[in-house]
Amino acid sequence: MSFTAAALEIIKPSEHGLGIVFVPDKRRYKPQNCLDKETEYARWIAEAWEQLLDRHFRSRRDPESALVAQGWSLGNLPAVMRIRVTTPNVMEALRKRDPGAAKPYNFAISPILLDPPKHCTLVASFSKRSRDWLGQDYTEIHTGELVKLGSEFRGQKLKPQTLAGVVWRHYLHPESKSLSPTGEPCEAYTTGLLRWRPIQAMFPFIFIGKEIERRSQEGEDISLAEHIRPRTYQPGQTATTRAADADLIRRAKRFSIRKLMREAGLSQHAIERFLRAGRVHPETRERIA
Repeated sequence: MSFTAAALEIIKPSEHGLGIVFVPDKRRYKPQNCLDKETEYARWIAEAWEQLLDRHFRSRRDPESALVAQGWSLGNLPAVMRIRVTTPNVMEALRKRDPGAAKPYNFAISPILLDPPKHCTLVASFSKRSRDWLGQDYTEIHTGELVKLGSEFRGQKLKPQTLAGVVWRHYLHPESKSLSPTGEPCEAYTTGLLRWRPIQAMFPFIFIGKEIERRSQEGEDISLAEHIRPRTYQPGQTATTRAADADLIRRAKRFSIRKLMREAGLSQHAIERFLRAGRVHPETRERIA
């Protein structure tokens, strides 16, 4: 049976895995046969699912199956995220280049990279003009270094993804929560009725927080770009008096204790306790951040 995307009607175009991408497309989509007659969706999200489903119903041996989003008018668009300036290091990085470039809760953009270097997050002042995204300067928020897409950073080339690439990886993303019909872990091309994946609890339990999940649900948070792990809680720690995040400790260790004391206005004892991942007050973490 032949199948074309034109025969589809996407009743509810889910943004799962796609909604983090910023696309300057104002077109809206309202499904004809949806019970919800009021909600309008982003047209590009519906088009992405049309491309995904069109390839899904083709033979896997069809060479065109590897060309998800071929011919799609938005396919060559650079893939960027729109993020809010919610952390001091992002605001400081943007202001180094342009003192008036960033204000709290203003928008910035961050490109989605192929095989990004470790601890590398690029930001630039927000722009809706996609033609500017590839050639403009970006600031790496941890080092303050100014870079361009296509250049090298820490020995790795900064290769930007395209929107077609994001859709293709979404198409190939294996279902990690289930097993294949044969009982093996799912792969990119697994098909058939999936099986329950058994889970065995291991002791001791590690308690994690949901702060990142809450921020990501609110949308456009820098944690989406930084791949920060959930906060872990250990015995004797609370949500307030606890060790700082490992990433913040790692970044703080680039500076001398004397400089941290001077800039943060803290005692040597407080700095040393912070650096060895001891329990510290929220104000201590905030001052060092």
